[in-house]
Amino acid sequence: MTDALFSSTHAALRFAFAYSTEQYGQTPMSKLMRGTIGSGKGLIGTDGAAQAGMIRSRIDEALSGRHVAILVARFAPPRHQCNCRSSCCSGHRTNPEWDAAIQYLTDDVASLFAGSLSHRQMRRFLIDRYFGNDKDASGKKITLEDVARKCNVHRDTAAAHNAKVTQFLRGTRGINGSLGEEDKALRQADDALRDVGLVEEAVA
Repeated sequence: MTDALFSSTHAALRFAFAYSTEQYGQTPMSKLMRGTIGSGKGLIGTDGAAQAGMIRSRIDEALSGRHVAILVARFAPPRHQCNCRSSCCSGHRTNPEWDAAIQYLTDDVASLFAGSLSHRQMRRFLIDRYFGNDKDASGKKITLEDVARKCNVHRDTAAAHNAKVTQFLRGTRGINGSLGEEDKALRQADDALRDVGLVEEAVA
């Protein structure tokens, strides 16, 4: 298929979840993707907003809430630039959609700890770390020791929680490995976007 807008599902998702609906000029994302997806494919301005909306709509229709949340957590920016110039502003504000996805998954993985005490704040920290939001305000990487200290639990407890959350999302490797929820979300998204011609067919 030569008329598809994107060569891969990853490229389509990166574009759709990062596209700014607050401006209709060429976004930083579309500038970065220039040359990757080719010119003349309507990925700036109102056309770009329409294409991003089309991808998002297809994903929302085809995937479960869990899998949509996983894709938002993986591909949407955790923060947006803020130009309010307030003295208390760091220059960035939390992306509410990304934050809602992380909160959804924080509650969703609680079922992994049925029958045992599970610390919601710790689950939140671990979900954050899994999706790459793993630095504190000073830019220092957050370790499991940091998570344990912040949540007043033993380091082994944090490590055990982390192992369960990671296995659930990433799956396991090896001959008898299981598919993680993130791979399931990506496969379903791939099928959904290829079915409607938004992503090129895979080369056999």
